[in-house]
Amino acid sequence: MDIGKKQIIASSLIFLLLLSFAFLDIGLYSSNTNSDSSTGASSYGDVELRSDYNDIILYVHQEDPLDAKAEEEIVNALEMQGFSVTLTHDIRDDYGSPFAYVNIVESHLSYTPVYSSSEITLQFGLSSSGRTEYLDINGTGKNGPIVFTYDGTVPYQLIVEGDIDLHDETRGLFSYKAYRKHIAQEIARYTSEGFESQIKM
Repeated sequence: MDIGKKQIIASSLIFLLLLSFAFLDIGLYSSNTNSDSSTGASSYGDVELRSDYNDIILYVHQEDPLDAKAEEEIVNALEMQGFSVTLTHDIRDDYGSPFAYVNIVESHLSYTPVYSSSEITLQFGLSSSGRTEYLDINGTGKNGPIVFTYDGTVPYQLIVEGDIDLHDETRGLFSYKAYRKHIAQEIARYTSEGFESQIKM
């Protein structure tokens, strides 16, 4: 085999390797993910009359590049905890059943095939009745202390809102797609744990 053919084969192999790292979910890696979180909850009424949380309507704000994959992983995480999840991409005043949202407010990903890091800031919230008037779904940060207006139509109301800051460092050999999936799974893990901890209080 002459030198020209060897160079073509070597170039083709390098190209295929680079292509796989761009589009395939492959890799061997170890990661260290830390989080800082704060959660607030407000409620009124008789807790014995609260809604059944087995069915949750979920809204994931769709602006960040991570949102679509995070949405998929959050659904998987909640379903593994025993919830039935219905996705919505519309914001309504009242869904009529328990409603949860997740909003990735800010994300910074730095990727190389052997070392990557991320800083993620996200908000999550829950309304037990499905009413959204007290939730900061769009992440404006304008919501102040909650003052409930009781009209007698909802016997129990729970509002939960939280913030999570994630920091991740990952080392190994992995594709960009694999790293994005890893970050989406970490987002899903922390948000689903946040929902579950409040629902089961």
